[in-house]
Amino acid sequence: MEDEENLKISKKLLKTLTVDTRTDILKNLGNRPMTASELSRKLGKHVTTVSEHLNVLKKSELVERVERPGKKWIYYRLTKPGKRIVHPTSYRFVFVFAVAFFAFVSSWYLFSVDAYPGHWLYGLDRSLEAFQLHVTTNNLEKAKLHIQYAEERLEEAKTIVEREEIGRVKDIMDDYEAEITQAKKEIEIAKQNKEYIIPTLEILSESTAKHTAILENMVTKTPEVEQDIQPALNISEEGHAAAVAELVNMTESGY
Repeated sequence: MEDEENLKISKKLLKTLTVDTRTDILKNLGNRPMTASELSRKLGKHVTTVSEHLNVLKKSELVERVERPGKKWIYYRLTKPGKRIVHPTSYRFVFVFAVAFFAFVSSWYLFSVDAYPGHWLYGLDRSLEAFQLHVTTNNLEKAKLHIQYAEERLEEAKTIVEREEIGRVKDIMDDYEAEITQAKKEIEIAKQNKEYIIPTLEILSESTAKHTAILENMVTKTPEVEQDIQPALNISEEGHAAAVAELVNMTESGY
């Protein structure tokens, strides 16, 4: 039972540590309960962004909502697991915190290396991506990761083209298409669950517009990869158009 508890806490810590804003929220709530608006002012973040992170922390059972009778404000406070993380009372929790932090630092180092298909770290890089997706439970957070990984696939494609290893381009473009497609699916699931999807749609819209420009530039510079890149270009354009249309629709309907 204790091992299961340690594993559970370790995963929550890992997910928290990989996002600085969530760590800052936990630290502030360690002082006293606060509203999303108070945290927004403290952290210098938009209240919508703070609310998204609070929702993730709540689902991870690290914070809880407190609605006070007769008061319109909703406060957030640390749960017992949250308090143990912010104010560890035993070496066991310090150890778990250290393990999670080491995992984060290791991930940061590996992701900072420009690994590309054929590079000796590339397989580990992709495994870490899969692990990060596995431990992320929120659909919108998953969507953001897929968008991030799609951008990384484009950087890898550019590197491969520069190295004149054109035979690898198609596989990378297939992976790019899969990332954008999955990002759209995660956003749709979040929408069905009545989550606030506008900030994530904006990220998808902006990112795919940039991706389209990158892909078009690659085709212009290296025409021989056009056939391999065109499907990815289509997915990027479709993703951008769909995101923009959804944003317009939600804005007009007063979402």
